[in-house]
Amino acid sequence: ALIGFTYLFVNALPPAEIPVGTTTTVVASETTTTVSAAASTTTTSLPPDIDAFLRLVDGYAADATQVQTDVDAANDAWENRADDVPSFGDTLAAFESALVEAQTLSDNVSATNPPDIYAAVWPDAVTAAAELPTGADAVIEGLRAPDDGTARREAVAAYAVLTDDFLAALDAVTAATP
Repeated sequence: ALIGFTYLFVNALPPAEIPVGTTTTVVASETTTTVSAAASTTTTSLPPDIDAFLRLVDGYAADATQVQTDVDAANDAWENRADDVPSFGDTLAAFESALVEAQTLSDNVSATNPPDIYAAVWPDAVTAAAELPTGADAVIEGLRAPDDGTARREAVAAYAVLTDDFLAALDAVTAATP
């Protein structure tokens, strides 16, 4: 009887409150409940125009990294092709798409008006971004070259350097943040 009373009493109690920031798993008669901490939020003390600009810079870095990833993936697929897969046309289309993305990125960077505190470092980012379409075009010309693939491989490696230069310029912009 005492066990039965204890069982009924314990089951009648309301669930315990679990402090935020902990994860606890509660098992009660084949039911599992997991409570997770709420997502933390980050506040910034930057002025809104600088915060928005830095988000834009982060987006440019992500775009540049994605174009580089696409160039590398298309190049690797071409290097490791079997039975003409991917075809020359597929690889050319992938490189041409990267050229369009690089040109769009370059155009967006050059059209950006940064806050005044970035006036000294932003021109370097614009210059570095302007080189990206030229580098992507060299990759296309390397694919079309009548050699053993050396021109394409060198152009892909040179494009990686251009991407690194652009990302370094963006890092310098971010570092100039007061």
